[in-house]
Amino acid sequence: MYIGEGILIVWADIPAEIEDDYNEWYNREHMPDRILRMPGFLRGRRYVAVESASGGPKYLTYYDLQSAAVMQSEAHKALRKNRTARDRIFVPQFRNPIKGICDVAGRAGTGDGGYLVALPVKSAAGSEKTFSANVCREILPSLAATRGIANAVLAIRNPAITQASSAKDDRAGDRYLEGAILVETTGEAGAATVVAALSPDNLRRAGCAAHLIAAPCVLRLMYALHAAPSAASKEAAVVAVAAAT
Repeated sequence: MYIGEGILIVWADIPAEIEDDYNEWYNREHMPDRILRMPGFLRGRRYVAVESASGGPKYLTYYDLQSAAVMQSEAHKALRKNRTARDRIFVPQFRNPIKGICDVAGRAGTGDGGYLVALPVKSAAGSEKTFSANVCREILPSLAATRGIANAVLAIRNPAITQASSAKDDRAGDRYLEGAILVETTGEAGAATVVAALSPDNLRRAGCAAHLIAAPCVLRLMYALHAAPSAASKEAAVVAVAAAT
């Protein structure tokens, strides 16, 4: 499963009294403005937490990007500069926000799942140069080969683009991921397996630790939107079909 080299994570709580309106705005306006109209945004998925013990926010949006550089494109800068009226209502309402502008360091597995286990991580002292390789070599393949798990990804902060983007934040106090392990599962049983596998001891052996939240957060998929295939990709698909026949 290949769907780009960059990931954008937007993870936040929202006041209960505006949740219904917020979800409609996000699904019908905010995400389509990016996925359907913004070059380089390949797919967007929204998740809602099914357990709160981790301390993570309730709503997580996971964008697959052609690359993290999309966040510095002229089109994206214009979108942020010219917020819609409803954007100006809802974006400042994000509470406890965690954001990540990341490069994909590694992937394992080929499927999509209806549940997501998300764990922000950072390298342990002295393991800055090795933890990514350890996670990609040991944790991701092991998870992807386990019953009920569709795929596993390690995302690592793109420091230059994060710094440039954060300078234009709409809110004070946004927290940014150093890295994240993101694992899709087919159900809650698979998610429980992932939570157990991402124990502090296992993370320590790989040279990393939980960051920003205390433990892995289990979330359920609530909405997804895919960009329309480009003319080039459509042509490539036709050629591939023709060659196969």
